[in-house]
Amino acid sequence: MVVDPGAAIVGLVGVGCLALALASLRHGSWIRRAYGTGPVDDTSARANALVMGVAGASMLAVAVAIDLELPERAVGTAAILGTSALCIGVGWAVRRYDRRDLLTTPNVDRETGKRLGTAAMLCGVLVLPLAGALWLEVDAGLVVLLATGAGLASLLSIGIAYR
Repeated sequence: MVVDPGAAIVGLVGVGCLALALASLRHGSWIRRAYGTGPVDDTSARANALVMGVAGASMLAVAVAIDLELPERAVGTAAILGTSALCIGVGWAVRRYDRRDLLTTPNVDRETGKRLGTAAMLCGVLVLPLAGALWLEVDAGLVVLLATGAGLASLLSIGIAYR
């Protein structure tokens, strides 16, 4: 059985995310310190582990879909839609319910947390046109333009939110 190199890379990154999520649950782990979470702050550690675990599981699902040779159009569109939904969901939880513990920097003040929640929701909305472009199989140049534009706008919105 020959494994697609792209699927292998995505799968390894997914396994890495899952390993980081599990390691962050241990008291005093270096990952907790990297997140800015206190060594005994289990609530924040669990929230970060959940986010990392979902990201890792999603990557593993994409790797399996690639390895099973599912249509690229369907895999790409589903991955973008799932990512968008997760960004919007996490952003909503942070903004509406003050779940700053879901952020990778959970020790931000409430106002910064609200701005970061809004930025996360904006990131989810910004990638939605990319899903449509993949589904409609538009020119690769337009896909790259949409992805680059969404990435830069997302980076800008997160940078502004941290100010």
